[in-house]
Order: sequence, then C-alpha cells, then structure tokens
Amino acid sequence: MKVALGRLFVQPQRILNVNNKQEISLSIFARQKRMISVGTDLTKSSATWQQARPWHMDDGSSNLAKDNARTMTELFKGKKVAVFCVPAPFTGVCTNAHYPPYKAKADEFLNKGCAIICYSVACPYAHYNWAKGMGNEFNKISFFADVDADFAKEFKLDRDYSVVSLGVRAERFSMFVDDGIVKSFLTVEDATKDAETLLAQVN
Repeated sequence: MKVALGRLFVQPQRILNVNNKQEISLSIFARQKRMISVGTDLTKSSATWQQARPWHMDDGSSNLAKDNARTMTELFKGKKVAVFCVPAPFTGVCTNAHYPPYKAKADEFLNKGCAIICYSVACPYAHYNWAKGMGNEFNKISFFADVDADFAKEFKLDRDYSVVSLGVRAERFSMFVDDGIVKSFLTVEDATKDAETLLAQVN
C-alpha cells in the first residue's frame, strides 16, 4: 500500500521521492493497515470536529472551539454523508487530485440526498482558507477539522508525517455514512478516482 501526499508517496517502510528516487527509511509507517469497520456507529464516538471557518473579527461570530464543535450525532444522525479525508490542506495531491473530482461531482452526491464533508486533521482556519482558495461552494461541500486528531486516533487512522514537516495527520480515506452507520470505508490509493468510487456506494 502507498498513500499519496503532495509529491511524495508514503509506503509502509519508506518514503520514495518521485523526482530523484531518494529513499528514506521510515519505520513509523510499518504498521498494519487500519480502517473503520462497516457497521460502526459513529454517533457513539465522543469526538467532535471543528467547523472550518475564517478568523472572525467584529462580525459577532465566535472563534471559540466550544462554539464551533460539532458532535458525531450532529454531523451524521438522520443523514446520508460522504466523507473524504485529506492529510493536509494546501498540499499537492489533496489540492490537485483529491478535492477537484468531489467538486465536479458535488451535484451528483446532492441529487442522491447525500451531503459531502471534507475532513482533515488541520487548523480550522487553514482548512477554510484552503477551501475558499479553491473556489469551494460551502453549501455543497462542508469542511471540518479534527484539530487534535482525536477522531483519527480513536479509529487508528492517525499517521506521523513529521518527515515532511506535517506532524500527526490522518491517513487519506473516504467513507459513506447513513444515519450514523458506516456503510463503506475506503483507504484511498488513487485520489483522482475516489469521488467516483464513493459515489457508487451511495444509495
């Protein structure tokens, strides 16, 4: 298995630089492949995600974490939701390969009655400005940040990308959730095809 991240491909035992073929030993990635099992009830998790947002100045909106936290029940109960996880905003594969197909297919998801969330272990302000910079329509794709990686750690999806100066992030994945229950979970290896693959899982 290899996980694309920017211009690097993270493999279980090493990082292979596509440009110069340099190999760096990276034992931290020598871990068993993790996933969220189909049938998992996400509403039983106590983790919260932060609404991605601008830094509010004098518009009366709150910057406080507690005011922008959303529980798993709020996010998923009684809804169909497609979630795609990007390891880091502003990085190459996330920007150029993973997000664009979801943007292109947003209406197809919505026509099936399915909301879309872009999730990342990230700063909610960076996550928002990344989305804004790509021309995201927030009424079609919502952006949420797992600031301390609590959700990622709970489901063993956290990865240490310190070798490329990103620290702890979440592995690239996507899932379809119906009424809080995980109906499909994918560890993404080809980011360009993920939206198409997940859309086929929505019913």
